[in-house]
Amino acid sequence: MSGERDTVVLPCAGAGSRLGLPIAKELVPVGAGRVALDHALDLLAPHAHRLRLVAVLGEGREATARHLTARCAGLGLPLAFCSQDDGLAESTGAVLSTAAWWGAATAVLLPDQVLARPAPRAVGDLLDLVHAGHRAAFLTSAQSDPDRLAVDGCLRLETTADHRLPAVADFADKPGPEQAQAQRFNAVWFAYAFARGHGPAFLDVLHRVTLRRPLPDTGLAPLLGAPALDVGEFTDLGTWPNLAATITGSTS
Repeated sequence: MSGERDTVVLPCAGAGSRLGLPIAKELVPVGAGRVALDHALDLLAPHAHRLRLVAVLGEGREATARHLTARCAGLGLPLAFCSQDDGLAESTGAVLSTAAWWGAATAVLLPDQVLARPAPRAVGDLLDLVHAGHRAAFLTSAQSDPDRLAVDGCLRLETTADHRLPAVADFADKPGPEQAQAQRFNAVWFAYAFARGHGPAFLDVLHRVTLRRPLPDTGLAPLLGAPALDVGEFTDLGTWPNLAATITGSTS
């Protein structure tokens, strides 16, 4: 590995209009002196010496910027802020907007997803897969619930010939109940990483799938074969039931 720091992108530009919250979703209190965003920052803390964080902020996110600035200063984690290109929607658009900041390996975390169990090595292990020669890699959670699969970022993972790590064989974003109930998928993604040279092709496919746009001639090829590391159950704070369960500490 070179002396260059790896990049972590944290998209925080979404409006969060589904929940109608008076504050940004990533700043919702989830414990004494803690907000949702702290869960993502906790995953970066063990690897701060090798990372730089690029946060994509939208209008009115001054409080998020202050929280990030304070936490990153305490972690010794270099921090930069970036605006999302007006022509690039969704979290994939936020990541595309940070292309100038991509490192030799770049990881993407979402600020509203909370692991059920600590995974202090997860981000480092994810980036190490890219440095080991993989073009991309995912942190995932095994999933068989058709209702969850219908509304999440889904993958079908298959065992590889060397039996080391499962690899991506199919991918969809919020595929809906028909495909999910057909057991086309068996996992949901928590985070992903990609090599700098592979980033444009990889993000192009993710972005097209997210926006329901036609795929390029190569189809899902830029994603296929990416190894997956299971990090266990996680909660997406994008719904009121999940948000309430996290705030009250009643998640499993």
